[in-house]
Amino acid sequence: MKVSIVIPTYNEKENIPILVKRIAKALKNYDYEIIIVDDNSPDGTAEVAQELSEKYPIRVFVREKKLGLGTAVLYGFSKAQGDVFVVMDADLQHPPEIIPKLLEKIKTADIAIASRYVKGGQAKGLSGMRKVISHGARFLSYLFIPRTLKVKDPMSGFFAVKKEVVENVKMRGIGYKILVEILAKGKWKKVAEAPFVFEPRKYGASKLSKKEITNYLKQLLFVSWDTKTIIIPISICIGIIIAILLLLLW
Repeated sequence: MKVSIVIPTYNEKENIPILVKRIAKALKNYDYEIIIVDDNSPDGTAEVAQELSEKYPIRVFVREKKLGLGTAVLYGFSKAQGDVFVVMDADLQHPPEIIPKLLEKIKTADIAIASRYVKGGQAKGLSGMRKVISHGARFLSYLFIPRTLKVKDPMSGFFAVKKEVVENVKMRGIGYKILVEILAKGKWKKVAEAPFVFEPRKYGASKLSKKEITNYLKQLLFVSWDTKTIIIPISICIGIIIAILLLLLW
């Protein structure tokens, strides 16, 4: 089994060297590659990653402008050579030491999710307000995309998925929560979750903004439309109310 670690980046120059070294240590007994998809970071993230490729199995792809996390992940999938894709952030809030646990889970599942909301998981890296927004966004996914009801943490950005689950599946990649779309459209039967502690960010700045929240709401609507999910009127009303509250809170 070959593993492709897909990491979207934007202004993560300080985090990349630390992350790559920790991945290498965690996956020393695995056949793996690291796919860096950088949205033309002005801080030189891509250049740092390219230098690291002399020592580690890294391939770097630079897109001309900032096109978003979801499309970056899909682009990474298109370039990956592994049988299993692992998606994670570059900001060190997703500990690489959890990857072997996800790979163990994926042996008997189609998707393995690092979860903040199963027993043993925590969201230490989220402020009180961010936790409110996270839970609100999770509830919205349950309302609009019934397949996510099988998952405790459909908002996770840290997960493993078998190649065949997403192969030849048409996805939009809107916003920053690509897992929601994979759960909605992917060819899977079983999902497993492994607890992890979402750590506070040490370097760089969070990419979450009002624009990203708006994109997430668009994602839910479009994916719901694509999958012909039947949404009863009360769900739409509740969803709109929660969406407005999330935007106001931000």
